[in-house]
Amino acid sequence: MAHVRFFLGAFLSLFLVGVVVALPGAALPHWRARYGAEGEVGLFYALTLLGLLLGIHLGQGERRHPLFPLALLLLALALPLMARMPTFAGVVALAFLLGLGEGVLNVHGNSLVGELFPERRVEAVNRVNVGFGLGAVFTPLALTLLPYDLFLALAGLLALLAALLVWKAPAVQSPPRGKARGLLPFLLTVALYTGLEGALATWNRVWLEALGHAVGVGGVLLSLYWLFLALGRLLLANRVAKHPLSALRALLLGVFFLLLFNLFPPTALLFPLVGFLLGPLFSTLFALVQARFGHRALGELLYAGAAGSTLVPALFALLPPEGIPLGLLGLALALFLLVRGLEAKAYA
Repeated sequence: MAHVRFFLGAFLSLFLVGVVVALPGAALPHWRARYGAEGEVGLFYALTLLGLLLGIHLGQGERRHPLFPLALLLLALALPLMARMPTFAGVVALAFLLGLGEGVLNVHGNSLVGELFPERRVEAVNRVNVGFGLGAVFTPLALTLLPYDLFLALAGLLALLAALLVWKAPAVQSPPRGKARGLLPFLLTVALYTGLEGALATWNRVWLEALGHAVGVGGVLLSLYWLFLALGRLLLANRVAKHPLSALRALLLGVFFLLLFNLFPPTALLFPLVGFLLGPLFSTLFALVQARFGHRALGELLYAGAAGSTLVPALFALLPPEGIPLGLLGLALALFLLVRGLEAKAYA
């Protein structure tokens, strides 16, 4: 019964990570209307990143309790408080707390499930990560239907419930290890994956507009992309778990060919399907690193993910619109070659 409780708590935790990640883009119209915020939003992202890095560092330790529930209680406080800020400077200050909570939740929401179900770790971590995709999809939709203040209050209550569910979660089972040989290719793969995921979410709609598609079409397809990412983790988890690296290699080959269709106006509308094939990639790599290198390596993995999701989309800002699909194809090809190399080493 405790396993079920902890799994549900981890699922809600990762749902809240999805909320935090999607919140700036979804809340931007409210911030503009209430505070006149424009360029200051960049400070929100910067402080979120600083908090995220600290949260990952804290999450690398052995003690899961009380750190994990305390991180959720921090979100339960920060999210409703954000709605009460009289100035945008207060919102920016709270961004650090959101990032701090996100970092801890990302480490322990995943690692706890991997330890609870070691025999089917890949499948379990993929399934709990469906929560992240649902949170990322839910946030922009909810903010179109609910008042901004009410949404943040409900998110805070959800964080409180998750804190109760993971209360007294067990300590890390495998003690943190030092530097492990063979970890670097996994880190590069995760950095490129999060870079591709972020570049698709941020820049592919610019490419769709360059092809002549309406602005609204890009927004709808982006929501579908996040939804398909969650569905990929849910529906492909069992299949990927049987032969993880071989399955990821095959999925990335499919991603490459789907991105070829992205070059042409009619078939570019298939872009959300890329999310379905990418869905299991991060969770599977997380599970493999946890099994092979121990808990401390998970922090290194998430550092790599944070770097990729920040730097790669930033580099895409330097490309002209016609360079966006070629950049995405290059990332997909590099990912395919990295996973193929990991697979070859695994069977050497």
